[in-house]
Amino acid sequence: MKTRGLICQPISLSLIASVVTLLLISACQQVNIFSNLPTDQPTATVYMEPVATVTKLPDELTQSPAESSNAMTMNLSGVAQNFTIETFATVPTNANAPFWEIAPQHLVVTLQGYAAVNSQMKPQIFIYPVAELVSYNEAYGAIVTNLQALLQNRQPVKHVPFLPMINASQVMHPQMQFLDFKNGSGVRFLTQYDQAVTPINNLELIYAFQGLTSDGKYYVSAMLPVNHPELPNDLRVTEEQMAEMNDFPAYLNKTITWLEQQPKESFTPNLAQLDAMIQSIEMK
Repeated sequence: MKTRGLICQPISLSLIASVVTLLLISACQQVNIFSNLPTDQPTATVYMEPVATVTKLPDELTQSPAESSNAMTMNLSGVAQNFTIETFATVPTNANAPFWEIAPQHLVVTLQGYAAVNSQMKPQIFIYPVAELVSYNEAYGAIVTNLQALLQNRQPVKHVPFLPMINASQVMHPQMQFLDFKNGSGVRFLTQYDQAVTPINNLELIYAFQGLTSDGKYYVSAMLPVNHPELPNDLRVTEEQMAEMNDFPAYLNKTITWLEQQPKESFTPNLAQLDAMIQSIEMK
């Protein structure tokens, strides 16, 4: 009797060994490829739309926002015309969202009529409850601990602790200065976050402040765009800049030294005005 169907040929042990070897090599190559990927993944802007808005300044404060608020007071010191406060709801750690959007509930203060217009950043101040940051996950807890240590020791650091989370690298922190505000203290500096070799530019340069209230209850973070007339206004790189950035560490050191030498009034907004506004913050 003839059997219908596929005719199976015997497979030699050497052929099986060859196939297994190829699979193992392929697997090893995959592991090597992924282990070499940079830890910084392609970024997206951290300035998402609020998922919940439960706190607003009263209407009468649009004319005089520094007078009172159920969250904080702040004198705008000529930096902006007014501000709004919004509450962002908790995005849980198991949410299907980018890691920079995963965070405990916090307040976002957005400045209106802000002086620096040549920027892709929004002028915002973020206010986080420290207890919720510490209990939320290890990454947030480490940021709080590192900032506490910096404010206590006031020693140079390679990277300044920073919130909100950003999927890019902190390139620098010149013009670093410790500041007290009404009921807390912190550190201010200029910085830029990038994913690749990029010139220091007005689109991305920010005045940053990272601070804690004296009672340890709140983490206050400011991300405020600043411009300088001698910095490029876009991300286009000239041949001269490209040649200079071939040695990026040398370019960056030169730029940091130059930024350190620039007077406060040469920036828009004036760094002294930004300092005054930060120093006027009082958490309720």
